[in-house]
Amino acid sequence: MLRKVLAPSVFCRVLVLSGVLALLLVSAPAEAKEGADPITVTAKLVEIPAKFPPDDLYDYAFVMRYQVTDGALAGKSILVAHYKPRQPRSRIKGPMKEHVGGKLRNFTEGATHKLKLSPDLKAIWKGALIDEFAATDRKSVRYWALEADKA
Repeated sequence: MLRKVLAPSVFCRVLVLSGVLALLLVSAPAEAKEGADPITVTAKLVEIPAKFPPDDLYDYAFVMRYQVTDGALAGKSILVAHYKPRQPRSRIKGPMKEHVGGKLRNFTEGATHKLKLSPDLKAIWKGALIDEFAATDRKSVRYWALEADKA
């Protein structure tokens, strides 16, 4: 008799816990998909950690630090990967043209840029990534610069 009484109770608990778990699993991907949408910010370029390598050696993306002054990430320090930063954004050709845009001609510390960013760098760029910040900061998101313009 006790077994019949406990079985529905245990079943209800399992059912409730399964429902909660299902809600968590369903809501997590939705948040990830929202985060994958491009983000537009205005930010000051505060650190170029090293000299850019020559473009003729290989394809690469270079990570720089920005301080966001306006937009969804206002007040935050972010790390942004730019494809071949020696080249003006409008002169990028080949397969990367669809992932790199804007009118910015060069990168200098202290300049303010309007950036369109993707938080999904790994989906866009699978090549060499020069990231001097990796030694001290492995947890921060590396954004991909889809577009870069003067602010």
